[in-house]
Amino acid sequence: MTRATIRRVSTFGVGGLTCPDCLVLLMERVRHLLGVREVTVDLEPAGESSLTIAPAEAVSAEDIRAVVDEIGFDYIARRSHRRPPVDRTFARDLP
Repeated sequence: MTRATIRRVSTFGVGGLTCPDCLVLLMERVRHLLGVREVTVDLEPAGESSLTIAPAEAVSAEDIRAVVDEIGFDYIARRSHRRPPVDRTFARDLP
């Protein structure tokens, strides 16, 4: 039997994020926020990068704004959405 999981994620825009080292710093800081299980960043050096956090309920927009501001980047408003279903069959069957 296949199990699919749909989770809500929050995506924030981050301006001024231009290099991989800065991306790693941002991800590490966000990962340390209580309740965050997953962090991804799509780096767009010439524009607005996307910071996605799961689950959406883990942190507030103010928490993310504080981290982004502290590191010196530009915070852009939150966008919540549902993540597409993920097939968990193989993960469940692994030892």
